[in-house]
Amino acid sequence: MIAPDRTRAELLAEIDASDPGTDPLSDLTDPRITTTDAHVRVCGHAKEDLFPLLDLALSERFAAVPRARLLRDLLIPLRKALGNAYKHGNRSDPAKDVVVDIVLTRNGVLIAITDEGPGFDVARTFQRFQERKKYFVHRGAGFRNLHRAMSTVSYEHGGRTLLLCYRPQEDSYHSSPSCSTCAEEPAAGAGASPAARHNLLDAQWMQTCLSGELPEFRDSRARLASCRVYASHERDAFGPHYVLQVVRHDGGVETRMLTGRLHASEATAQADFEAASHLYDSRIVTRLRIPRPVARLDAEPCLVLYEFVPSMNLSEYFVYRGNLSSVRHALERIGQTLAALHRSAAVLPDVEERVVGERLQARIVRAEATLRTLSFGSDLVNRFRGSVRRLTDRPGSWMRRAVAPIHGALGWDCIYYGVDGSFYLYRFEKCRRSDPGLDLGGFAADLLCYTLDHYDDQAYRVCRDELLKRYDA
Repeated sequence: MIAPDRTRAELLAEIDASDPGTDPLSDLTDPRITTTDAHVRVCGHAKEDLFPLLDLALSERFAAVPRARLLRDLLIPLRKALGNAYKHGNRSDPAKDVVVDIVLTRNGVLIAITDEGPGFDVARTFQRFQERKKYFVHRGAGFRNLHRAMSTVSYEHGGRTLLLCYRPQEDSYHSSPSCSTCAEEPAAGAGASPAARHNLLDAQWMQTCLSGELPEFRDSRARLASCRVYASHERDAFGPHYVLQVVRHDGGVETRMLTGRLHASEATAQADFEAASHLYDSRIVTRLRIPRPVARLDAEPCLVLYEFVPSMNLSEYFVYRGNLSSVRHALERIGQTLAALHRSAAVLPDVEERVVGERLQARIVRAEATLRTLSFGSDLVNRFRGSVRRLTDRPGSWMRRAVAPIHGALGWDCIYYGVDGSFYLYRFEKCRRSDPGLDLGGFAADLLCYTLDHYDDQAYRVCRDELLKRYDA
């Protein structure tokens, strides 16, 4: 929550921070940031320069905190504060700096974000916010997100510095189940050997593999100077994240960030990589991006590496946005993306009708089990069964419809909001040519669960119609 009267000294005392007595660290990939008391100072221009590495470092530092809470209380306020510093403080001037000072202790973190702008009247703005008067020039989402976080937010230097103090809650270590309904296989990498898991978390092992297998390093067009590994912990859809420092042929240095997906078998990893490569290369015009598949390593063939870093899944994004209009806006881009995919000429394998029927039946069983857990579950199950009967009994049913490229396992655990602010489609191992209705139905099943949980039946119908309108258009 915003508390403009709190001082830096008070907030440092709140996390039991002492005078560090040494020069601050300047490398966000330094392992000390995630393990010990530390003082860090970094500088950038825009949110895109700073947030991706901050997200990885703080996510690993507070890995025991459930992801939804960490997003609400630390990562989303931090993202908003960095965006405000660049857009409103520095007026999007790339010549001006945003400086981030971080103090980490075993009890929490204090982050100070300073811009080079003129500042603003904090007390007056906060008073107008409390009185529900117009207090903003743009949409005002930043202040709302800062105030609803279970962190303390204050200002100094006439509003040019924002102070964000986060302390994990006492009961933060009780995780909550995922709301996704469409996972068809164990958590990513569930069948991988302990040796494979150990290798993938070994920075030197990974640096050696990447240097020898990625063409740009193998052919000496660039040199991999370092590799930092961030474990994924309980985020099932992902393997580790890798931050690479790359020295180009011209001597320039750049940072690249990869996300690994560790599969239970080599066949599944191969299917994921090949389908992602076809979709990425086909340059389908979509509102969701396809992450660039970088490699499937010979040294660990169950691992697929992608050039993107996810921040939150679709459900977490909707909770963060906090209104139905944001859901409808996202459905617009998802409907357009599915239409583009289903009309495309992407090269994907065909699947026999018998196999499609077996998978559809398995999904129907899972959907009924999920609906029973909701309010009015028995009524929903009856309505669902009636819909299935009408679809399968009509002439020219789905079994005889034209096939198209589909995602094949589309649910809300397959769509992610990245640290770069883009939406991504993910999990491609079930991609194939089959009935487009499987994608629409899989997505709509999760939409039904979400809207009934957060809104009502009318909201589901409005959102479903928005999805289909954009798809049909």
